[in-house]
This record gives sequence, structure tokens and C-alpha cells, in this order.
Amino acid sequence: MPIMAQPRINHFEYRAEDQRCRIHLRLEPDGSGTLFVNASQILYLNPTAALMARLILAETEEPRAVATVVDRYRVSTSRAREDYAGLKRQLAELVRPEGACPICDLQLEVRPPFSVRPSAPYRMDLALTYRCNNDCAHCYNARPRDYPEQDTSFWKRVLDRLWEIGIPHVVFTGGEPTLRPDLPDLIAHAEGLGQITGLNTNGRRLHDPRYLARLVEAGLDHVQITVESHDARIHDRLVGASGAWEQTRQGLQQALATRLYVMTNTTLMRDNSPWLGGTLEFLAQLGVPTVGLNALIYSGRGARVGTGLPESKLPSLLDLARERTNAFRQRMIWYTPTQYCQFDPMQLELGVKGCTAALYNMCVEPDGAVLPCQSYYQTLGSLLENDWAEIWNHPLARRLREHVGLPEPCRECALKSECGGGCPLAREAGQPSAAPRPRIGAIDSSPCLVPPDLRSVP
Repeated sequence: MPIMAQPRINHFEYRAEDQRCRIHLRLEPDGSGTLFVNASQILYLNPTAALMARLILAETEEPRAVATVVDRYRVSTSRAREDYAGLKRQLAELVRPEGACPICDLQLEVRPPFSVRPSAPYRMDLALTYRCNNDCAHCYNARPRDYPEQDTSFWKRVLDRLWEIGIPHVVFTGGEPTLRPDLPDLIAHAEGLGQITGLNTNGRRLHDPRYLARLVEAGLDHVQITVESHDARIHDRLVGASGAWEQTRQGLQQALATRLYVMTNTTLMRDNSPWLGGTLEFLAQLGVPTVGLNALIYSGRGARVGTGLPESKLPSLLDLARERTNAFRQRMIWYTPTQYCQFDPMQLELGVKGCTAALYNMCVEPDGAVLPCQSYYQTLGSLLENDWAEIWNHPLARRLREHVGLPEPCRECALKSECGGGCPLAREAGQPSAAPRPRIGAIDSSPCLVPPDLRSVP
């Protein structure tokens, strides 16, 4: 049976005791594939491995699977059986919850960061609305809050289209997505297709256990809740809403009591960074497993607020964050792409950080327009009106992922492929840059440093 006769994206689910593993296999026109494990680990498969992975994950009887490989590649039965068995053992470890590290234990080849150019992003953010019950002075939203919105049927068509394109992971965002009464219906529709679903929220509506239960019952997989400070006065001042902190705290605690994977996110600014230690201790006491941090995003109000920190001020804060999260056995994620000549995240063991806009993630606006990312407000086309190839190959999308138009010092830098000149929004906002330093040592490509993990199976 020809493998390309199968749907482009295939979804598999494995359970072991109380743990669940979600697997997606995306097939490309040339027969190669991309394997997603819980939307966080990513392996690139050549056509032979992609074919065998599809047969293995579909639990095809081994004699039939081996015969398919022999017929396709004209190899001996013994060679096909040996290769098939080897890949089957590797996949068994990968799909097992808390399974082996492919680099450390399985000896798989590592692709250099940002060396793979997929035909569609791995994650699509869905900005359902630009309305919000907070009023953050540093908000990156550049659209008016009454921006036109689409109805439930429209968003279901969007989800259907994303599944056809082969996007396994969607994150509902905004504005504040919980202000949409149809959010549970949209989560359920995406889960019914086989997509992994996430929610970016200020957490205020999650303080209502009945509402949170509806999201969980709909199938929501993970949630990210913004916590700007452990101090209610600082948090409420930053989000521009009195009483917001108490609802966010309750919402965070309620979410932690469910099966959801929960993480927080905090923007480091002049107004809250001096008290970062207290915020980290507060999150640890609540039992937050993963703490996300980012710098100010220079878009919308964030481009004008003037409370961002220079990149040179970040290392000491992130040293503190790494020390505290390690002590409490939490995971820490640093999101912001930075110019390595100002601040090298590799030296702080934060992973390879580069802009992934129009490469590994994109965003759909409330009216259906596609953005390079949820804070880069230049449209690439309409998801339901334009061909996907037209959107994906839009000149702006190609310019961003190919690092075209970088400042002169960046063009010849040895770290250009990993750094990419930092965040394009920061560059466009005129944030300071420095001359590149000579490259010292090799890039650490450990899979434990930054999602998505970039790996390949030969």
C-alpha cells in the first residue's frame, strides 16, 4: 500500500499506567517525514525511516511490514527485517512516557539547529480575539481590541485546514482567549482531529472550577498562565487591572490540581525584575513544574512602554532563575531570541535561541489572516482564502527564516545560523547591537536544552 496514500498527518496515542504519549507523523511529498513526540521532541526521518515508522506506529503485522519495505526498496528480506526491528526498538523507547533520550541512549544523528526547512510550521497560534480583561502597558498586541472576529464555524474550518496542512499543535491565544464562549467547543474540535491543544491565558477565568473543568473535559492538553510578580500590587499595576492577581493565583492553583501540563510565563522588565527571586520562590511553593521567562517584546505597546531591559542585564537575572529552578527541580524555559554578541544563551545553558517566526510557528489572527508570529503584525495572506504555498512562501516569511536583511556585523558572524540577529522586532525597534565575537567551541546540540528538539533518523 503506497505510503503517500495515507493522510499527510497521522496521529497515534500510547498510554502506560497514568501517562499518555501523543505521536504525530507528518509525511512530505518526497516521502520523508517528521515525527513529533508530545509536540516537543521532533525527529526528522528519511523516506525509508518514514515508511517504516508509519508501519510500526500503525501496528502493522511484521511480516507484512517487512514485505512492504522489500517491495519498496528492493532490499533483501533479512536486511529489511533487521532495519525494521532496529527502528521499532528505537521508537518503542521514544514513545514511552519518560522514555530514553535519543541522543544519549539511541545514538541518533543530530541536525544542526535551524538547518531543517519544513513545509509548514510545527505549531500554529490562534488569536481568537484581541479583547482582554487586563490592560498591560507592555502588551505586544498592535491591534484594536474591537478587531473583527469570526464565528465558531469559521474557526472550525481553520482547524480543519491546519490539519490538512499537517500542523499537529495549536495554541489558543489572544488577547484573552477565555473571553470567547466557544473556546471549549474549539478545543474539542481540535482534539477530535488529533491535534495537541494549548492555551495562553492570564488565568483569571480559570479561578472558576466549573469553567476550568469544561476546558479539561474538552481535551485541553496544556496551559500557560502569565504571572508578572508574586507581589499582588506589582502584578496588578503591570497588567492594569485591580484584583487581577488574586484571580490569576486562584486560576493557577486550580489548573495545577488538574491533569493539565501547567507552566507560567513572566516578562522581565524594570518594574518586576528586582524582585524576581521572590516570584520564583512563590511559583515553586505553588508547585509550578515549568517556569517560562522572556524579555519585553517590542511590538504594540511594548515598542513604546520603555520598561524593557538591555540584553546585557539579562545574564545575572537568568543565572538567578536557573539557580532557583534547579534547586526546586523545576524546568526553566527562556523564550526570547537574543543577539549572541550581547547575551549568549548557550553560555547559560539555555539552549539555542533564534527567531522561529514563519519557520516553526506562525499565528492566525481573529479575522483569519496569517502572521509570521503572534507579535509580528504584517499579514502573509488569509488561511482560508489563499493557497498554503502562497502564504508559506510569502517574501516576508522567506526573508525572516532565511535571515535576509541583517545588520552588516551579523552577516559574516560565525553564529548567524543560530542567533539569526536576535528578534527582528527588537532590531526594528532600534535596540542596540554589538560587533560579533569570534566563535569559541561547538554548538551544544543536547536535546534537553530547548524545544523543539531537532533530531533525525537516517
